[in-house]
Amino acid sequence: MSAVQECLAVTKALVDILKNKSDSSRDEAISQMEKMLAEREELLPEIRPPFSSQDEAAGKELLKLNEELAFLLERLNKNIIRDLNAIELKKTSAARYNNPYTKVQNDGVFYDKRR
Repeated sequence: MSAVQECLAVTKALVDILKNKSDSSRDEAISQMEKMLAEREELLPEIRPPFSSQDEAAGKELLKLNEELAFLLERLNKNIIRDLNAIELKKTSAARYNNPYTKVQNDGVFYDKRR
């Protein structure tokens, strides 16, 4: 099996993992993806010409899958960032609820000039 076809197989597996993951198994999916991305990173430098007709067809499919993979990884990244922001908001809301007088502002102080 050539490096192009191996890379294509790894990329297909990555796309399948990203499409079929659920929120409950996100940590497991991320660890699998990290291993596969490392494997794919090792395969990419091995792709060199001359290419056979099968390798050229696999390369075209690989380019399409690479765009889909980038989109799915970006979507996963945005979901993780959104979840982290929600957790941070819950932490600050809980802290404000437990002690509402920690950040009292003293802006509107009134001075009486009649004395």
